[in-house]
Amino acid sequence: MERVGRNDPCPCGSGKKYKNCHMDKEEHKKSSNKSFTYLLLFILIIVVGVVAYLSNQDPEASAPPGQVWSEEHQHYH
Repeated sequence: MERVGRNDPCPCGSGKKYKNCHMDKEEHKKSSNKSFTYLLLFILIIVVGVVAYLSNQDPEASAPPGQVWSEEHQHYH
């Protein structure tokens, strides 16, 4: 599909120039898509942060039976 120029006839068939017919609607759609993408990215970063925070909780609280967490070695003994 070829790109429509500002001063080309609108592809909707109205007879108006593209800039006076559908150009603003197309630009708004692109802007909305970018906003939605940034919102999803923000939510993903928050989810990753929460998961990272929860995974760094006190390891001794979830130690396997008979084992203790070694801060020096960063694993259970």
